Amino acid sequence: MSVEKIDTLVVGGGQAGVAMSEHLSKCGVPHLVLERGRIAER
Repeated sequence: MSVEKIDTLVVGGGQAGVAMSEHLSKCGVPHLVLERGRIAER
């Protein structure tokens, strides 16, 4: 099993988490989104 170090973690894949992920991507910040269910689902 390989290990990758990520400095930025977004907890929750709801509306705010997805918006933050998009912003981080546009800024070129490597990150990971953790969600226990399905992303952006009600």
